Amino acid sequence: MGGHDTENPLQAGKTKLDLSYDPTERLGLTSERAEELTQEFGYNELPEITISIWWVLFVQFTGVMPYMLELAALIAIAVQDYADFGIILVMLLCNGFLGFHEQMKAAESLRELTQKMEQKIATLRDGHAENLLTRLLVPGDVVLLIGGVQVPADIEWLEGDILQVDTAALTGEPLPRKYPCEEYGKLILCGATIRSGEAYGIVRKTGVNTEIGSANADIMKDKTVTKVSVFEQRVLMVVQVVIFVALIDVLIIFIVQGVVQDQFTASGIQTDLLTCLSIIVAAIPIALPIVLNVTMALGAGKMAREYDAVVTSLPALQDISSMTVLCSDKTGTLTTAKISIHAESVWCAEGFTKQDVALYAGLASNRDKKEDAIDRSVINHFDRIFNTKGADIVKEYTKVRSVGFNPIYKRVLYEYTHPKIGNIIIAKGLPTKVLNTKDGGEDDAADQWVCEGFEQIKDVVKKVDYDFSKAGYKTLGIVVKINNKPWTYCGILPMLDPPRHDTAQTIKNLVTAGINVKMITGDHLNIAKETARLIGMGINIHAGEETRNPTQDRNELVWNADGFAQVLPKDKREVVLVLRNIYNQVVGMTGDGVNDAPALSAAQCGVAVDDATDAAKNAAAIILTSPGLSAIYSAVVESRRIFRKLKAYVTYRFAASIQIVVVLTLLIFISNCPITALFIILLALFNDLTMLPIAYDFQQASTKPENPDVTNILTVSASLGTLETCFTLLFAYGAGPSGIFQGDYQVTGNCSVSTQGAIWLQMFVATELLIFSARAPTYIWASIAPSLPLFASVITGCLIASLMAGLSTTFGAISGLDIVLIWVYNIICLFFIDVTKVSLFKFFNENTEVLPEVVETGSVSEKVARARKSGEGEFGNTPDQVTEDYSRASISTSRLSEWALSKNEHLSNLEPSRESIAAATRSKSKNAALSSIDLYRESLTNGRISVSRSMTTPNGELRPSFISSSANLRPNTPAAKAIANRK
Repeated sequence: MGGHDTENPLQAGKTKLDLSYDPTERLGLTSERAEELTQEFGYNELPEITISIWWVLFVQFTGVMPYMLELAALIAIAVQDYADFGIILVMLLCNGFLGFHEQMKAAESLRELTQKMEQKIATLRDGHAENLLTRLLVPGDVVLLIGGVQVPADIEWLEGDILQVDTAALTGEPLPRKYPCEEYGKLILCGATIRSGEAYGIVRKTGVNTEIGSANADIMKDKTVTKVSVFEQRVLMVVQVVIFVALIDVLIIFIVQGVVQDQFTASGIQTDLLTCLSIIVAAIPIALPIVLNVTMALGAGKMAREYDAVVTSLPALQDISSMTVLCSDKTGTLTTAKISIHAESVWCAEGFTKQDVALYAGLASNRDKKEDAIDRSVINHFDRIFNTKGADIVKEYTKVRSVGFNPIYKRVLYEYTHPKIGNIIIAKGLPTKVLNTKDGGEDDAADQWVCEGFEQIKDVVKKVDYDFSKAGYKTLGIVVKINNKPWTYCGILPMLDPPRHDTAQTIKNLVTAGINVKMITGDHLNIAKETARLIGMGINIHAGEETRNPTQDRNELVWNADGFAQVLPKDKREVVLVLRNIYNQVVGMTGDGVNDAPALSAAQCGVAVDDATDAAKNAAAIILTSPGLSAIYSAVVESRRIFRKLKAYVTYRFAASIQIVVVLTLLIFISNCPITALFIILLALFNDLTMLPIAYDFQQASTKPENPDVTNILTVSASLGTLETCFTLLFAYGAGPSGIFQGDYQVTGNCSVSTQGAIWLQMFVATELLIFSARAPTYIWASIAPSLPLFASVITGCLIASLMAGLSTTFGAISGLDIVLIWVYNIICLFFIDVTKVSLFKFFNENTEVLPEVVETGSVSEKVARARKSGEGEFGNTPDQVTEDYSRASISTSRLSEWALSKNEHLSNLEPSRESIAAATRSKSKNAALSSIDLYRESLTNGRISVSRSMTTPNGELRPSFISSSANLRPNTPAAKAIANRK
């Protein structure tokens, strides 16, 4: 209908900016030429800082824990204990190479995530548009810039709207700049973000040749720095404390043994050094960083592949699992955004008909913007009312200007001229806002008005608006101004935006998962309440203006409310900040537009919904790749499973370290019975190797948000480690006197090899089996079974240790019956430990309930997968079924293709040498356009600014040329004529 929302950037006498360009450039590039330019300029990316595989391998042997093992190896070789040196070396190499292997797998998983997050932009190639990866752009490519897009290269404005461009990332300026303009020119720099407007542009510089690329290539080095979550930072800090305590412990042991036991001799020092060496090795959870990173990386990959949720960074997993409040947008997230106008219910003001309202609404809409749900519904309504006559009715219409929608102004404005009627200005928007632009607060828009007869009709308009909204309809008010006459209210269009089929179930699932869901929408208050009622949410919803006065009452209102309606972008951010800073909540916030970016970045867990703009994606922690909220629920569940794995391993590993270090120390202090260093080093080695499959374990998600409180985890871990210590000491001092065992396991006095071997085997099996308790949120027998890799790894390790203890004299050659009794003893102890663990969980108010494994979310991905397996149903192989695609990407490519097609009139002016290329381009462009979505080709360039070298005025200044088309509108209805004739 009207052209794109724009002001005239070429007002004569106000600018001398040269906006001309070579008309052949509007054709874009051929694939062959683009390939040549790629070879010349390279890809549109900063040089990647590649890390050598050898360096990745080398890094596995650096850090506090590897350094401690390396120190232990040096001590072993210094005292000529070659056996221990060999085992420590094997331990180092195994952990190093396993860490390298798992890190490479994690890197591959993260590369998949990166590919899912790669930016694309509508680009003209071979005469038709395609969504091209921005890294493939080359100088000369013609692209379409729309609101929310992050500018991927240095791009020169060709034609279209005056763009509002956020350059804060480049200049630090908080206010957006206008392009083109005399002050800033027409070259939009890479890294800026389009705030509003739509325009065609041509790529001038790419990669390191851009302004930001040449000046900031060094920032790519930041990509080599691994981000670490707060949880991981705290855990690794505790590891360092444990190692420090172990060093203090071995220093005391060394001094006490030397003084009390008179072992400051050559042989005594060697024995004490080996003892201290074994304790140091036992205290080092060397596999901890590997397990943490691999578990998170594999989990993030699974979330992207199976649950339609791409995590932008691994630390974000912690925030997702801990999310307590989700602030959700309504349109397009809770609802379908497939808005339709109920034609029979259109309300008309006195003197206007439903046809008049449809006509003026169509004039104030943009047929190009099919990704805009409201404009799309208005255009569809116009077409249903006028059918094929619509274009003929309005073809004498000429657009002058337009002011696009702004979430603060809540309205759009279009101005036209007509040869008979004169000047006509039409506005559509919030019914009360277009009645009186000061409604809800005065804004700074240039166009302000109050409709004629305001006092007489305001109550009627509010009543109609209220009735529609209470019935669940969105409403759109239409007003018109003819020449110098007053603004006149035309009517109200009722629009229905039904909830998604899966929304009610997803809301129920999120509430069951302990997440408080709040609706935050710009829609009318009553519409929000009705939608909330339909999807099972609370209806304690308030107007957004109630969030703007920072008082304690306001804070309590935000906390208790089920949502807010009629909000401005700043209101969304304010709600998030109150929940986050005042009530210490982990807040999730959904959004898709550039105006949502501040709220997304303020939330710990910003969620960019399906088909979001680049600006929203850049500010988000999660990017959804399927419509609706069901993907969020799946992401929450999977992130909680991942966190459970991490918590299980941390709890287990610290408990095992406490058990080993304390038992060894007490045996030395009480009975002067040091366990052979070889035994302890092997125990530490197996503890690390057998636990690596924890990343592939099965877990169930908690019914409440996870609490990443390391203090509670360490308290539970210390308690379990203390119990394990007690049971080991009970075995050490009670096995011999009990008479149950065949061997004479006496700790005091003798401390034979068989005694040491029996104690070692008991500790080995006990620490290995402890993982089955640590991983269970409740009793072992009431929890989900462990994965086969984890179970097999643990049991295999225990069997190997049992065979070593039974068959080798080095480990005491323990009898088979005693080995069985040690297993039985450990299993009985595990039962008591598990009961104590659950009691501790209850004491700390830890949640032991889990979400059901299979929950119907109604997600698109799940249904597609099921349908593909069965080959039936809605998503079966039915090539004859075609669904219109209104995604931003699809619409952008269609629009760019048809823009190129509409410009073929310029081909006659081309040089003969370019004519053959142009002809081929014309052919390809036509075929592409005919195969795209059914758009009105003749209207695509209506009202757009088109500038060429031939458009200079006699004084050399440029002037605008508005491309006319058969879709221009003119009012010829009786009501329009009546208004024109009013005095």
